[in-house]
Amino acid sequence: MQDHRLSIPDTPCLVLSNARVPAELVVTPPPGARKDAEGALLLDLLLDRGLIAGLFPAGTAPDAGARVDLLGRHLWPAFIDMHTHLDCGHAIPRVRPDGTIHGGFSLTAEDWPRWTDADLDLRMEFGIRCAYAHGVAALRSHVDSETLAYSKHHWRALDRMRAKWAGKVDLQGVTICAMEAWVGEDARALADLAADMGGILGGVTDTLDRGENGTYDALAHALDRLFALAKERDLDVDLHVDQTEDLSAFTIPEIAKARLRSGFQGRVVLGHCVNLSLMSPEVIDETLALAKEADLAFVSMPTPMMYLMDRKPGRTPRWRGVTAANEIRAAGLPLAIGGDNCRDAWFAYGDHDMLDTLKQAIRVFQADEPLTGSLAMASRVPADLIGRPDLGRIGVGLPAHLVIFQSRSLNTVLARDQADRIVLKHGRQVTDPLPQHHELEAALGLADTLA
Repeated sequence: MQDHRLSIPDTPCLVLSNARVPAELVVTPPPGARKDAEGALLLDLLLDRGLIAGLFPAGTAPDAGARVDLLGRHLWPAFIDMHTHLDCGHAIPRVRPDGTIHGGFSLTAEDWPRWTDADLDLRMEFGIRCAYAHGVAALRSHVDSETLAYSKHHWRALDRMRAKWAGKVDLQGVTICAMEAWVGEDARALADLAADMGGILGGVTDTLDRGENGTYDALAHALDRLFALAKERDLDVDLHVDQTEDLSAFTIPEIAKARLRSGFQGRVVLGHCVNLSLMSPEVIDETLALAKEADLAFVSMPTPMMYLMDRKPGRTPRWRGVTAANEIRAAGLPLAIGGDNCRDAWFAYGDHDMLDTLKQAIRVFQADEPLTGSLAMASRVPADLIGRPDLGRIGVGLPAHLVIFQSRSLNTVLARDQADRIVLKHGRQVTDPLPQHHELEAALGLADTLA
C-alpha cells in the first residue's frame, strides 16, 4: 500500500503547494485562483517565520527554500472553541453523569471538595493538551464563579494554564454564576477579578424565574447591573441562556432589551438558547429581529445538548435539543459552535476536537447543501466573537496556525475522523501526541475505580 503521509520540514521558510482551502476561510483570495466543485480554492501558501507571507494560485508560488506538495489535500485555519468548561472536565470516572442538567449541578457540587490546585491543574491541562493536538488555537473557558473565594481559586488555575500554554493555545476566561451574583455584595469584586485575569463577564439567566406579575423584573435588574459592570471595565459579555425545553422560561428578549437600554457597546454572546427552536415561527422571527437590533451573537453546543435535552426515562428523545441555528444564520446573526462540557458531570464524552463538533453541528442543524458559511462556525465566527480577528482564517500576514487533512475533498473531510491530520503552530508541525486517559486517571488516583 502506498504511504501518503506528509513530512513537514522544520524550517522558517516553507511553501505548501497545491492546497485546497475552503473559500469562506480565506480573507482575500489571490487573483486567478481556481475553485473546485465544492468551493475550495486551489492555492499555494508561503510561510515565513511563523506567518502566512503570501497566497498564490496553485503551482505559482516562488521558490523559498523548502516546498511540500499537498497534492490537493484540504488545509484549514486552526479551530477556535469559544465555549468550554476546563475546570469541570475530565472528572470521569470519579463522577458518573445521569444525563440531566440538574444531575450535572448536583454531581459537580459533590465533586467540588476534590478540586484542589493539583486536581484542577491536571484535569484542565489534559483538556488543553487534547485541544492542542487536535488543532485548536484558542479556547474560551467558563470559570466557575459562584462565590468570590471559590472564583479566585478557579481563575488562578486558569491563569497558571494560560502562562504555561502561552504561544501554543490562547486561553480566555468568562465568569459563570447565577445571575443573582451580579446584584450581590461581591459583584464588583467579582467583575474586578475577571478583568484583572484578562477575562470577561457571564452568568446563567435560567436561575431567575418570572415574578408574580409574569415579568422578569429580577432578571432585568441583574442584567442591568451586569452590563453596567462590564461597561465600566470595557469587558465583553457571554451568557448561558435558556438551557431548557420549558417555553415559559424564555430570556433572549429580556437580554436584548437590557442591552439596548444599557448602551453597552461590547460583544454580547448568548450560549445554548435551545428552547428557541421549540417556539412558533412567528416568535422565532420576532425574537431574532430584536436580537439583531441589539447586536447579539449566538453560540450553540450541539453534542452535549443532544445528550441532555428531552431526556425522559424509558423513551427516545423526540427533539434534537439545539437552538434554531439556520434561522439565526438566515437572520444575519453570528452563530458559532463550541465543545462545551467534556467528560464531566454534564456530558460523559468528548475530546476537545472541534472538527468532530463541526461535523455534529452540520448534521444536526442540516447546515449542508450548500455548506457555504457552515465551516466558519468553528473558526472565523468564534475568532471574531472572542476578539481575535487574527485567528480562524487564512490571510497574508496572519499566524500560520493550520490544519492539514489527508482528504482531497470537503465531503471526505467530514466523512472520516481525520485522526491523521497534521497541525501546524506558527508554521511548525505539532508533534505532541494526544494524552492518554489512563495516565490522567493514575495521576488523579482514580486507576482503581475501573478495576
